[in-house]
Amino acid sequence: MRWTHWMLLAFLGVVFALTAHGERATPIATKITPFVQAALAQGRHADVLVILKDQARLRDTQHFATQLERGRYVYETLTKTALRSQQALRAELDAKGIPYRAHYLVNMIAIPNANADLVRTLAARDDVVRIELNPRVKKPALYVEPEQQQQTVIPWNLALINADKVWEMGITGKGVVVAGADTGVDWLHPALINQYRGYSGEDEIADHNYNWFDTLENSPEPIDPGAHGTLTLGVVVGDEPEQVRTGVAFESQWIACRNMDYDGFGTPERYIGCMEFFLAPFPLDGDPMTQGDPSRAPQVINNSWGCPPHEGCEPDTLKEAVEHVRAAGILFVAAAGNEGPSCSSVMDPPAIYEAAFTVGATTRDDRIAHFSSRGPVTLWGTEQIEPDVSAPGVGIRGPMPGGSYLSVGGTSLAAPHVTGIAALMLSAAPHLKGRVEVLEELIRQTAVPKVGDCGGDRPNNSYGWGRVDALAAVKAALEAK
Repeated sequence: MRWTHWMLLAFLGVVFALTAHGERATPIATKITPFVQAALAQGRHADVLVILKDQARLRDTQHFATQLERGRYVYETLTKTALRSQQALRAELDAKGIPYRAHYLVNMIAIPNANADLVRTLAARDDVVRIELNPRVKKPALYVEPEQQQQTVIPWNLALINADKVWEMGITGKGVVVAGADTGVDWLHPALINQYRGYSGEDEIADHNYNWFDTLENSPEPIDPGAHGTLTLGVVVGDEPEQVRTGVAFESQWIACRNMDYDGFGTPERYIGCMEFFLAPFPLDGDPMTQGDPSRAPQVINNSWGCPPHEGCEPDTLKEAVEHVRAAGILFVAAAGNEGPSCSSVMDPPAIYEAAFTVGATTRDDRIAHFSSRGPVTLWGTEQIEPDVSAPGVGIRGPMPGGSYLSVGGTSLAAPHVTGIAALMLSAAPHLKGRVEVLEELIRQTAVPKVGDCGGDRPNNSYGWGRVDALAAVKAALEAK
């Protein structure tokens, strides 16, 4: 960002105001991130996230026998900490009539349109550790391709990963719930309606409680003004009679959460809000902290979005949120991003996290796509190999709102293949539900090895452990103890 001279003077004025309050001035200033300071300097108001000092610390959850046990422990531990530690701050905000939204996945409170005086007051509190920006950030772009002549056989991408061979075994995703965090879903699309967990099977009648959450407009039923969410979910479960099947695990059920608007803009708070909904779904207009139900959680979440740090997303906060979702026994699949072909182009949350299962994109000729972001990730002071695996992400056909279809490309379309493979594995081997660590390792080890140009043979920072193979992964799941 290039500041004008007057912006710089305004910024320095805010910093002075934030630091000119006696002995505690320096600690107060250091609690306010530079992005918040810059936003206040330019506009005098900012949407902020108030991070509380008291953050719950989870013990290792791998010893729990089921996903439900893991989920209940995580939900109860996090909400107990948040409800207790937020009480005083929320009382003060209520007394002053200041609107806010409270969260537990990360113990924080989101405040829209905060001015410099309020930010300074909040930063002075002993129970506040940090104040971050809650910026609007845009999802990775899709690569729209000319529509191929409608196929009458299995689409190339599903055949390449051997999904059809898994279906021949009678394994189609039954008994598994997947989730999509995106621009929403056209739940009435013929390729998606029958797999919606809330659908009654009769005349477009559905129960959206615990199955849908809109962080933007609180829509009482699934909508998708942006189309991206319908496309991505269609690669996981899409199946319309007398049409070419698009979904890897077409008999899985789905739930969804809208975290981006029609233009694909989201915020860290919306991303975290959807994660909270998936960890413990709640009814329409319900309270996430007191009405969440971990027994209704999905087994896998597809995340085809990114939150760039250079636009104000604080990596540490989202990192903690993703780690808590994984601790609950839920596989968190993430698109690597479309910033390739350079090495170290996996740069944005959630793809940069070890707790996310990150997916790069391959082409029809089984090579890494030029746009697919590559590793390593060096943000944490080490060279972390990313992506974990790769999957088809060029010329992928998926459903569009209104009943149509479109061929597109991007790692946004690669990630749902892995979400679908995980659903097939869990359908074949239900004893692996909640054992996210085992699931991840099986997908890695059964991937087809590929050598990339960003370091190493296997794994490497182009393909990860290789291009995924649904048949090999399902067979490994059946053999896993």
